Amino acid sequence: MQDFLRLQVFLQAKFCFQQAVRLIKAKNHAAAITSLDKTLKCKPDYAAAWSQRGLAQGSLGQHEAAIASFDKALALRPDADWTWHNRGIALGKLGRYFEAVNSFERAIEFNPDSVIAWHNRGITFSDWGRYEAAVASFDRTVKLRPDAYWAWYNKGLALLRLKRYEEALNSFEQAIEFNPNCANAWHYRSTALSEWGRHQQAVVSFNRTLEIQPEHYQAWFSRGVALGKLGCHQAALLSFDKYLQAYPSDYWAWHNRGIALEQMGRRQEANESYSRAVAIQEKRMGRE
Repeated sequence: MQDFLRLQVFLQAKFCFQQAVRLIKAKNHAAAITSLDKTLKCKPDYAAAWSQRGLAQGSLGQHEAAIASFDKALALRPDADWTWHNRGIALGKLGRYFEAVNSFERAIEFNPDSVIAWHNRGITFSDWGRYEAAVASFDRTVKLRPDAYWAWYNKGLALLRLKRYEEALNSFEQAIEFNPNCANAWHYRSTALSEWGRHQQAVVSFNRTLEIQPEHYQAWFSRGVALGKLGCHQAALLSFDKYLQAYPSDYWAWHNRGIALEQMGRRQEANESYSRAVAIQEKRMGRE
C-alpha cells in the first residue's frame, strides 16, 4: 500500500512538472509556477522543478525569488551547470555582478564548453564596466562557436567602449559575415568607423543599416552627425529631421539640426532650432 501511494505521489509530481514545462514554453509563467508549486508539494526534493520554478520567476521579473529557487535546486544538485547559468542571469538583472560572474564560473566549471555561459559571463562584465574581461569572455565564446554572430557583436560593443576602433570594426564585420542582415551590427560598424574618423565609410555603412531597418532612428541621428563632419549639411539636415519624427524632444538633434542650418546660411531657421533645443533643456532642468 505504501509503495502504491508513493507511486501515485511520484506520478502526480511528474504530471505537474511536465505541465509546467509546457506552460513555460507557451510563456504562461504564472500558471507554470502554480503547477510547479504542486509538483514541489508532492516532491520537495525535485531539483529540476526548483530550477524551472526559478526560470519562470525570472521571466516574470521576480529575480530575488528566482535566485531562492535556484539555490534550492543547487542544494539538491550542485553540479547542474544550467541552473548555475540561470542563477547568474538573475543576479546580473539585480546588478549583483560579482555574484553573477561567480555563478557563470560555476556553470563553466561543470561545463567548460558552454558557449552560452561564456557569452553571458561576457555580457555581465560589460554591464559591470569591465570591458577587458568582457572581451576575453567573448573571445572564448567565438573560439567555441566561431559563427556566433551575437558574440562577435557584443565583443565589438565592448571594444568600442575601450576605444579600440579597428578591433571593434573587425568584430562587427565578423558578426555581419554570419548575419548579413543584422541592422545593429551595421549600425555599430558605422559608429566604429565614425569614431575612428572614417566618416565617408561610416555614412555608407549607416545607409546599409537603414536599408535593412528604415526606422533605425539612432542610425538616422548618427548618419546626420557623420554627414555634418563631411560638410554635407543638407543631407545631415534630412537625417536629423527623420530622427526628430520619432524623438521630437531630443536636445542634441535640435542642436545639431541648428548647426546644419547655420552652415547652410539659413540663420533664422538655425536660431529656431537652437531655441527648441534650449526649451527642451530648460524643461528637463525644471525651469519654465
